[in-house]
Amino acid sequence: MSRSLLHRTPRARAAQVAAVVAALLTVRVVTADLGALHRGARRYGSTRAVVVARTDLALGSRVRAAAVRVVELPGASVAPGAFTRTGDVVGRIVSVPVLAGTAVLDRALAPARRDGSSGIVGPGRRAVRVVGTDGLRPDPGSVVDVLATLDSRAVGGDVEPTAVVAHAARVISVDAAPSGSERESGAGGANQRVGVVVLVTVDEASRIADATARGALMLALDPPEEACREAAPVSCPP
Repeated sequence: MSRSLLHRTPRARAAQVAAVVAALLTVRVVTADLGALHRGARRYGSTRAVVVARTDLALGSRVRAAAVRVVELPGASVAPGAFTRTGDVVGRIVSVPVLAGTAVLDRALAPARRDGSSGIVGPGRRAVRVVGTDGLRPDPGSVVDVLATLDSRAVGGDVEPTAVVAHAARVISVDAAPSGSERESGAGGANQRVGVVVLVTVDEASRIADATARGALMLALDPPEEACREAAPVSCPP
């Protein structure tokens, strides 16, 4: 051992030991991090480019360039049908609402050849205008039940006169609110008749037509989760 090492002060030796310990700890941490990265890569696979929504994409709206972006996500976490280029989604009509931060999937958008309200109505669905007598004015994109109340004499005493004829229907549009003069004349009261266009199944459209001819209709707001369970749209609230 050299004379310089023998004559080192205790403080210098302590500093040397501390440096060695710090180096060993650093190697251990880096090794652990690399191991975690490798395990993650094996579990989730490589990343891929995915188009996600910057803001909520409302039903019936047209996708704007500023409303979407491309991010890299683990391939295993990306649902089938996710877009990889913003050019494939910009200008398309939203047929199923998409929440901000989620991937934009093919089934969330109407075919590129469709435009306007017709772009929202997919196979097996119908857009039906319902006139409720309860004055409820839901926002477009809301989820509602359509209830029909029939004449009890027509349905018989053993049958409940009120029934749900359409469940978890998505609201496409709502009649304009009455003007100030109409509200002053009493048209804006609780019994105001409000026209609402809803997206329903073919069978529900038939039931609504029958109920309209035989009784009165009203709307009931549903939680958005109801539409998730009924129609299995692209994205649902947590």
